[in-house]
Amino acid sequence: LRIYKVIQNVLLIGVLTVVTGLISMIVILDMNPYVVVSGSMEPALPVAQYASWTASKGRLMRDIISYKAGEGIVTHRVIDVIEDGYVTKGDANDTKDPGVVKEKQIFGTCVASVPKVGYVVIFLRSAVGIFTVIMSVICFGFIEGSLKAEENKKRSGRPAPGTSERKEV
Repeated sequence: LRIYKVIQNVLLIGVLTVVTGLISMIVILDMNPYVVVSGSMEPALPVAQYASWTASKGRLMRDIISYKAGEGIVTHRVIDVIEDGYVTKGDANDTKDPGVVKEKQIFGTCVASVPKVGYVVIFLRSAVGIFTVIMSVICFGFIEGSLKAEENKKRSGRPAPGTSERKEV
């Protein structure tokens, strides 16, 4: 029972820390997290890197920016600043991106990243990940209920509700 409580508390503190950190990034620091899904920015931003951008204005050469391109979002490096906007290119790409990125297309500049955390985010966004989280919560609840019933049984000397205990006559 004690080891279960320790594990439960460690997991709870871990989840609360991650959630608090994400909320702080988004609200206080005005940072927006995202997961890198292609290798076009390797080695600076490898696949599954968890990165954050902030909506600052005024880009500089070599800044990594996220911008709207068609129906998607692209995260590439600024290789030239021209009068019309910005010329970008993925670090792993041989050629620059087609067209000029206008300021109104840009979501922000990449300011921080954490390696491999994106795998967890991608998993948790999937149907299997959501199912796993739901089943884990149900299992933890069931285990906790069972352990409490056992503890109550030991304290009172009576069988726990829902259990049967035969006594020898």
